[in-house]
Amino acid sequence: MTAKLELAQQHSSRTPAWIATASLFASLIPLSLAPILVKLCEREIGSNAVAFHRGWIAATVFGLLSTIEAFDRQKSDRQPVEKKPFTRREFGLLVGLGSFGATYFLLWSLSLTQTNVANVTLFCGLNPLFVGLAGWLLLGRRYNSRFIIGMIMAVAGAIVMGLDDVQFATNQVQGNAVALLSGICFAAYLILLELLRERFTTATLLLWRCAFTTVFAFPVLALAEERLFPHSWMGWFFVILQALLCQVLGQGLLAYSLSKLSSGFVAVTLLFEPVLASIFAWVIFSERLGFFDLIAFVVILSGIYVAQSSQSAVKETRELA
Repeated sequence: MTAKLELAQQHSSRTPAWIATASLFASLIPLSLAPILVKLCEREIGSNAVAFHRGWIAATVFGLLSTIEAFDRQKSDRQPVEKKPFTRREFGLLVGLGSFGATYFLLWSLSLTQTNVANVTLFCGLNPLFVGLAGWLLLGRRYNSRFIIGMIMAVAGAIVMGLDDVQFATNQVQGNAVALLSGICFAAYLILLELLRERFTTATLLLWRCAFTTVFAFPVLALAEERLFPHSWMGWFFVILQALLCQVLGQGLLAYSLSKLSSGFVAVTLLFEPVLASIFAWVIFSERLGFFDLIAFVVILSGIYVAQSSQSAVKETRELA
C-alpha cells in the first residue's frame, strides 16, 4: 500500500512540473507588455503613481482570491500549510519578499522615465546572473554544465538583441544604474519567492508583495508626484489594465511556476520577454526586425531549451527551517 502511495505521489509530482513550465511561458505574454502599458499610463500620471495604483488594485484582487481559498479549504476540510504558526525566519523572508518586490518595481518604473526601454530591458535582463550567483554563494546551490551553458547563451542572445537600440549617453547613466539595481532587487525577489512557495500559496505571497508596493509607493508619491489620479477614462483604463494584466495575471503565473521550477531557470526564461516585445512591436507598430534580431531570437530560445533540459531547472524541495 505504501509503495502504491509513493508511486502515485511520484507520478503526480511530475505533472505539475509541466503545468509550472506552461504557466511560466504563459506569464511572458502579459509581462512583455508591461513596459508599453506603463509608458501609456505615464502620459497622465508619474511612475510612482503607476506603482501605487498597480499595488492597491492587485492587492485587492489577491485579497479576494485568498479569501476564496480560505472558504474553499473550510468546505473541503483541507488544512493549509499556512495554518502552522509563522517562524521568525519565515516572517523575515516575507518582509524581504515584500521589500525587494516593491523596490524592484519602483526602480523599474523610475528607470523607464530616465532611459529608454532598450536600456532598461538590457540591464534588468542581467538578473539571471545575479540569481545564479546568489544561489551559489548564499544557498549553496550547484548548477550543472548544461544549465550554465544555457544561461550564458540566453543572456548573450538578449544582449546582442538589445545592442542596436541601447544608448550610452551621459544623461542616461543614472537611468541605466537604476535599471541595473532593479534587476538585482528582482533577482532577490525571485529567490525569496521560490523559497516561500514551499510554505505559502501564490495569492498569499502576491498579496504580501502588492501590499508592500502600495505602502512603499505612497510616501514617495506624496513627495515626488504632482498628480495622483489619471484625468481621463482612458488613463484609468490603462492603469487598471496594467494592474490586472501584468501584476495579477503575469506575476501570478510567474509565482505559480516557482512551485516546481527553480528561480534560476525562471530568470533565464524571462529573457524571452524582449523577444515577445519585439514581435508585438513588429505586428502592432510595424517595427523592423533585423537579421541580428532573428539570430538573437534563436540563440535565446536555444539557451532556454538547454537550461530547461537540465536537472537544475527543477527546484529542490526543502522545508523552511
